[in-house]
Formats: sequence, structure tokens, C-alpha cells
Amino acid sequence: MENSIQEGQHVLLVWGQGKSPEHIKELVERLSSKVTGKGKVQVENEERLTLSAHRPSSFDVALVGALDPPTQTHTFEVLAELAKVLKPKGRLLLREPVVETENGSGLRTANKLKSALKLSGFINVELTEVPHPSTPDIARSRNLTDHAQLRVVETSCSKPDFEVGSSAALPLSFSLKPTAEPVQKSGDVAKVWTLSAFDMADDDVDIIDSDTLLEEEDLKKPDPSSLRAECGPNSGRRKACKNCSCGLAEELAEGKEVKTKPVTSSCGSCYLGDAFRCASCPYLGMPAFKPGEKIALSSRQLNADA
Repeated sequence: MENSIQEGQHVLLVWGQGKSPEHIKELVERLSSKVTGKGKVQVENEERLTLSAHRPSSFDVALVGALDPPTQTHTFEVLAELAKVLKPKGRLLLREPVVETENGSGLRTANKLKSALKLSGFINVELTEVPHPSTPDIARSRNLTDHAQLRVVETSCSKPDFEVGSSAALPLSFSLKPTAEPVQKSGDVAKVWTLSAFDMADDDVDIIDSDTLLEEEDLKKPDPSSLRAECGPNSGRRKACKNCSCGLAEELAEGKEVKTKPVTSSCGSCYLGDAFRCASCPYLGMPAFKPGEKIALSSRQLNADA
């Protein structure tokens, strides 16, 4: 991995837990000697990478798992953050332990590592198995009893030649090309609204006569007697209406005349008119009256308008 570093590059070295500070310092010194004064080497803990303040597209190369032994399984969030901070065409060099088949140890297979890198935005993913002398130590650190299934792979991949989240407006191949149709003109005014094949003559359109919608009975004036109240002492009818409130229903039910009780108001202002009545007032819609007065429609209200 160190041999891939070139002069003038900006390198990000990511290290995990359990690594010796002396080994980190030695690796940084070797990398700094390769990039010389124009380049730069920055060190970041893997668990703090997503919380760091690294600017997007600021590194040429990222080294992950370069410190022995490589025991970390790098999450999708870490891989996505690496794709963010790398420059377009930037390279990611990564070492990670994998297993042949998943067995509950928390390690993934080489194919799943490759898929995770592609889903994070990397391309040209190449995996190479490298022999590692610390394979038994890595197996013990991951509570893997059979270290024969464990492998250490070195991954080389790159970021595409565009920023993360970039978009490009490309024409669709199946889009219909606009056809230039000549517009018929009459003088200087273009005929925009035309029915062409759906053109119809006015004689073929049925128009409803509004006079035929009314019957002869609808044109007759109603009889003034029919406008009188259906019940009550002045109605001339001995049949109680629905929701009778004048006392005729009780009178007919008991077979005797019911004395009309004086009208009272709970708030004391109902007789003044609708402006002083509440929404549930039984007098709502009735004209104003004197306190205790029996409400009855006047002769003017019983007569139809001329």
C-alpha cells in the first residue's frame, strides 16, 4: 500500500482501535518522505471519521487498514465518508479480514465487501488476497475459532470522475421529437382553436328550451290559505304537525284543551330579535316580540307577494 503513494499527493491515513502510537508515527514518517514538502499526510481515527471536519474532495489517496494487524470491518458509513472526502479519480487502498462463508463472527465475505464498496460510490474495485502472518491473532481478536477460513484481502478502487451528488441533464433516446406543423392563418390572426375532424354544424346540436322545464302548475300562484300554519289555534286544522310546539299535540293526545303557558326566556333577551339570541335559541328566525306575548304570524306574512 505504501508503494502506491506518489510525490505531491494529499494522503489520508485511517487507523482503528488497538493500534500502537509508535507504529502510527513510523508509518506517517514513511509516507511523508514519499509525498515530500508539496504533499501532506493527515491521520484520522476510523470512529471519528464521520464526525471530522474534512472538506469534500480534499484527498488524493486514502489508506485504510495499513497498520498491522488489519482487524477492522469497515461500515457502510465509513466507506461513504471516504468516497466523499476523496477527490474525483481519487484512490482508496483498504485491507480487511474476510471469511469464506458468514458464520456469525461479524466478518463478511469478499463478495460482500466488493458490493459495499460499489454501493458507497467506488468503481474499478479489485480485490487481492494477501498472505498475512498475523492471521491467528486476527481470528482470536474476532472470536473466530477456525482461523483457516479467515483471509486478508487488499482492495484497490477509485472514485468516479465527478463529485458526489452531481447530476447531468441528458436527453432521453426515446423522447419524441417535436414536429413543426404549419399554422393556418386568416389574415394576421392564427387559427389556434380548431375542431378539425370533430367540427359540427349548429343545426345538429340540440339546445334545451328553458320554458319547457316548467310545468303549468309551477306558474300558478299558491293559495294564501295553504301558506297558513298547519296547526295552532288560528290554523283551522285539528292536526298536529311534526315537532309541534304550540301544545296541539298534547291537546289531541289527552282529548282536552291544554292551557298555553306564557313564553319565557332563560337569558331574558330572546324577545329582542335574532341579534340577541344564541345559536340554540328556539326563537331563532322569528320576529321580535314582547315578553310573554304569544307568537303568531301576521296577516301580511300569511299573504303571498303580489
